[in-house]
Amino acid sequence: MLTSAEKKKLRGMAQRLPNHAHVGKLGLTDSLVAELELMLKRQQLVKVKFIVDRDAMKAVISDIEQRTTCECVGHVGKTAAFYRAKPKTEAEAK
Repeated sequence: MLTSAEKKKLRGMAQRLPNHAHVGKLGLTDSLVAELELMLKRQQLVKVKFIVDRDAMKAVISDIEQRTTCECVGHVGKTAAFYRAKPKTEAEAK
């Protein structure tokens, strides 16, 4: 869980990012989840554009959070930003 201050900082960083993925009328497909997984492993912070209505968008956001174990740090309009911290390696843990 992120604090509100951490989310605020991440939202500011996400403003400057391009949209990395688009969720269309088909909703959240398995291939899109796999692509989001790869992006989150590389970048930690990913911006997603939604081309569905706002009610469906809320459901898809929670589905993304569950299926990719990330956290939505904020959404504006039909764009949302997701964050997942990189796991610490053994060298970093020491």
